[in-house]
Amino acid sequence: MHLLFAAPANPITVVAVGLVLCAVTAALLRRKVRPVVEAAGRAALTRLRPYLPARLRNLARRCRDRIDPTAARSALVTGVAAAIAWSAAETLNLAGSVIAAISATLSVQLSSHASVREGTQRLVGTLAGIAVAVVVWRAFGITPWTIAVIAGFGLAAGRMLRLGDSSVTVPATSLGILVAGSAVTEAFVWQRVVATGLGIVVGVILSPLVGGMTPIERARHRLAQLSIEIARLLGDLGAGVNSGYDRERAAQWLARSRELSQDIDEAAEAVDEAARQARWSLTTPVRQVTPLGQTLRALEHGVHQVNSVARSMFDATTPHSPAVPQQIGPVLSAASQAFVVHASLVADPHADATNDAGHLHELLDGLREARQRTLRKVRTEIDDTGVLVLTGSIITDIDRMAGTLERSAPALAVGEREPGPGIPAVSEVLPAVRLIWEKAVTTRAGR
Repeated sequence: MHLLFAAPANPITVVAVGLVLCAVTAALLRRKVRPVVEAAGRAALTRLRPYLPARLRNLARRCRDRIDPTAARSALVTGVAAAIAWSAAETLNLAGSVIAAISATLSVQLSSHASVREGTQRLVGTLAGIAVAVVVWRAFGITPWTIAVIAGFGLAAGRMLRLGDSSVTVPATSLGILVAGSAVTEAFVWQRVVATGLGIVVGVILSPLVGGMTPIERARHRLAQLSIEIARLLGDLGAGVNSGYDRERAAQWLARSRELSQDIDEAAEAVDEAARQARWSLTTPVRQVTPLGQTLRALEHGVHQVNSVARSMFDATTPHSPAVPQQIGPVLSAASQAFVVHASLVADPHADATNDAGHLHELLDGLREARQRTLRKVRTEIDDTGVLVLTGSIITDIDRMAGTLERSAPALAVGEREPGPGIPAVSEVLPAVRLIWEKAVTTRAGR
């Protein structure tokens, strides 16, 4: 027994056990430790805030506003991933320990699925780059012409393989191989491939710590934030109409409405990532992502409509233009409240589309009643045709917002992509396979 424990451990076993421990630790940090630490931090901050000097509170607030939490976590996780990959490669006595660290650094993404996708492309690019370098170098040697051929053909090969941004990996790997010169052997090539794969595995294990959320949680968060931003802008527009506004404030509102397109892009990227992850997930069915795509489409229409309202209010500040009547302020405020409730429904993964949406429909009914009251007031109190036309334009946009939130607007179905035939998702295949297996077992038992 003493000799068994005294014998040196197999490096492959050491690395495998270490990676498993890293995976377990990462899962615990994300699911158990992180929520507890955040809750404890918020509770401690709530208790200490009254006793902190105002200057220290202002400094902490400025630091919080300037530091992106995701970027900070990404930097920390990337550094840890590079160190782990390098240590693992050194334990395996690979010639490319630095390659493993570089691969891990490049493989850290916001989710494990994104890390696998990017890492696979990089691994394919590495293999292609090695093949190009070895073939050209051994056939023609190292000359300016072969360098040009390797770089150009390598990039073209990456494009043909549809590696995307990882296409540059092919010529970069090819030229990097030339640095080794005569040391390029079969063992060297395979060690470089193993080092690249090792870095990818480390990046996949640690990537969930960057975002702190699953792809579906991140998509819900992005969509909810977009709905909140629309609600805030509508609330500011309503308050501005009630209290009065000038051209400068109207320009700021218009600029904010146009900046919402960036939020749409971020939400669309998050929804696409959730859809891609769901196709390969064992536990996440695709049907959970479909409503998120519908919500994204509805919010895209909402952004266009709030942009139209902000543009109308900006144009109203032009000299000799009809002014926005004060009576329209409550309608904008009611629309803002509807988007706030919509955001809470989107953010809640356990929300029931039929029961929990009742409050939203009540707000939308109240919005339509406020619209009717506003139209009656404007028609009876104002005789200016230009003001009536402007009011009708804004009211039309608000009507479209209401139809968009309750998904009754016919325009939402225009241009919608129909799901075409494709490879079934893993989560859809497994139940069918399990059913076939159970039937086969039952049939055999019956015989």
